[in-house]
Order: sequence, then structure tokens, then C-alpha cells
Amino acid sequence: MTSENAKRFFENHFGEKSTQFVTLAQSGSARVNFLAQNQRDTFIVTYNENIPENESFLYFSEVFSDLNLNTPKIYKISEDRKLYIQAYMGSQTLSEIISKEGLSENVESLVKQTLEKLFQLQIETQNQIDFTRTFEYECYDEFPVTHDLYYFKNFIADVLELEYHKSTLLKEFKKIVNLIENLEPQGLMIRDFQARNIMVNKKNEVSFIDYQSAMKGPLMYDVISFLFQAKANFPEDFKNKMLEFYIQQFENKETQAQLKKSVKPIQLMRFLQVLGAYGFRGLIQRKQHFIASIEKGIENITTFSENWNEMTNFPELKKVIEQLSLDKTKLKIEEILK
Repeated sequence: MTSENAKRFFENHFGEKSTQFVTLAQSGSARVNFLAQNQRDTFIVTYNENIPENESFLYFSEVFSDLNLNTPKIYKISEDRKLYIQAYMGSQTLSEIISKEGLSENVESLVKQTLEKLFQLQIETQNQIDFTRTFEYECYDEFPVTHDLYYFKNFIADVLELEYHKSTLLKEFKKIVNLIENLEPQGLMIRDFQARNIMVNKKNEVSFIDYQSAMKGPLMYDVISFLFQAKANFPEDFKNKMLEFYIQQFENKETQAQLKKSVKPIQLMRFLQVLGAYGFRGLIQRKQHFIASIEKGIENITTFSENWNEMTNFPELKKVIEQLSLDKTKLKIEEILK
């Protein structure tokens, strides 16, 4: 897809010339985004050859727009479903603001607003989603959970040549799958809910983007993804304060208890999955953003493993995690990245 084709599509839809049309930097995906301006407003034009991924994003966008949620409106979709025009939601990501300001009053306010909007999205979408129209998985059950655990095994444990007993570790993975599958409450889980996928506009309002991988799953998953992401590096007391802020939005005491009970299992799952992604994107694909996050990802899972009492239920996994902090592991990472 040339920018000329995308530009023509944009100009044909609005019936006027663009005043600006630039290609935006790509992150972890194959999608290409263009910043497009005309006399009316600013827009994002997206090109993606993965049609099932587009269909999922467009379906969720339609549902969210009907519910007046803080997500981009879709203006036009090409006949081949590879190109679409969406609303421009702001010039900065929340991740960029956190990098500039650290834990400022403004950042704390934006984090709270994010958790309020996430809660609203989770409540408003109850019984509104046809999960057969999701991209890769309908539900965060045995298949995606197992995939995430293998992501860690394949791209961290195996690439770094960590020692483990194969069948023992895989039996522990089955126990983790069973634990995660049965967590409540369930609802819409965006999956990749991180500060880099949250836009902030001039009015300091947050919007959510990149929700094409959404599925049914534990409501706490996105909260953990957001508050415990390695790059944000929020202090522990702040993370716990914001966790409590999120949980208190639910009035039902039983629901609050279920949410608290799901925090640690989802932290374990998310830390393993994210570190696996850093291994794949960083150690294999050599993408700088992911390489820079590996050290913090290792620190997160190591600290967690040392402090969660129930890690004794997963001794083989605990042994693998302990090896991540060894000098020989650090040397192995350096050797791979030479």
C-alpha cells in the first residue's frame, strides 16, 4: 500500500484535498497508519492486509460507538476491507506523558480516568458482544492461556537455555490454565491494554485504541496489564492504591472479593506472557523497544515469584524464574544480542 493510494481513498471520501498526509511510525504490528488532515479535521487512515484482524477491530468499533464509549469512530471502509478512516483521538499516548512527567498529579489523574473509562466499557458491554466475531480467540480459556505460557517457555526459557524438567513444567502449566479459566468476574477483556494504546487529547481526555484482540475473559486482566506494565514502572504503593480505586467502583462485595482473589494469578500470567513477548520481539526480532524492556520484565516476574506464597504450587516454574537473575543468563542475553 503506497501512501498515494491511501491519500486518494481519504480525499475521495471527503471530496476535498488533504492539507497534510504523513506515514506514522510502526510499532509491533504490520498495520500502517497515516495522519491525514483536511479543512474539516484530523483523521487516522489505517491500512492492514490482515482482514480478519480488521473485521474484529471494525466490529468492536461499531459496538463501542453505539454505546458512546471513548474509542475511535469509523468513517469509511474500503471495499476490500483493508483500508479504513478513523477518528483522530489525540497527539500523545499516555505512555509518552508518563515518560515525560513520571508520576505527576496529571499522570495520576489520567490513570484514574483510564480506570474509570475501562470500568465503564466493561459494564456497558456486558451482554452486548458477539464473541464469535473476535479475531483470534473468543475467550481467554485453555487455548490462549496455554499459548501465552508457551510464549514464555519458547522465547525465554528455551532461547536462554534455562534448565527445567519438561513434563513437570507442562503439568504446572495445566494447573495454571485451570486457575485462570475459573477466575471471576468475566466480561470484555481488551488484552493489550497498555499506556501506549491509550491516547490523550488536548482536553486531557483518554481514549482506547488497538482493541482488535479483545475477547471474553477476567475483568481484572486489563487492569493488571495497565498498572503493572514494565515501561510505566509505577511505584508499588501507587499500583495498589489504583487497584483498590478500580475495585471500589463495583458496589457488590462478592464481586470485589472475586476481583481481589484474581489479582495474583493474573499478575503471574501477564508477567509471563509479556516477558515471552519481549523474548520474541526483542531477542528474536531485535526490536529495540522490546530489548529495552527485557530487564524490567525479568525484575517484575522475579520479584513476584519471590513474594507470592502460592508459587510453592509451581516449584518447577519457580526454579525457571530464579534462573533469570543469574549472571550466566545475563551473559546469554548479551551474547544473543551481539
